[in-house]
Amino acid sequence: MRPPPQEEAVILEVADVEKSEALYRQGFGLPLHPGDNDNDDRWTGGRHAEISWREGAYLHFSLYAAKGRPTSGIQLSFAVADIEAAHAAAVAGGARVVHEPRAEPWGRSGRYEDLDGNVIELTERP
Repeated sequence: MRPPPQEEAVILEVADVEKSEALYRQGFGLPLHPGDNDNDDRWTGGRHAEISWREGAYLHFSLYAAKGRPTSGIQLSFAVADIEAAHAAAVAGGARVVHEPRAEPWGRSGRYEDLDGNVIELTERP
């Protein structure tokens, strides 16, 4: 029996790569790296910001300039060490607060909207 598929990449198409990169870096704490794949591929071409986590399960996250409509309406969740500090950074970075940090069954979580209408959940686990 083959193991089930595992998610390996999250790629968001954004209206403004520079502004989104700043929000995700400063507001959500992701240490994004600039990239620029010099090709015409719809999914991998052009300027972008990215990070890959290699410890544990591999996961790649990228922000690309939208080639049509920006990605909108999804929810992403990230674990943080200190939800109060993460909340302050998200607000200072320009994220719209969906709800302040509060107790959830999986920890204390705050939810924020990025510049394209995606919901970013930041969670401090117990």
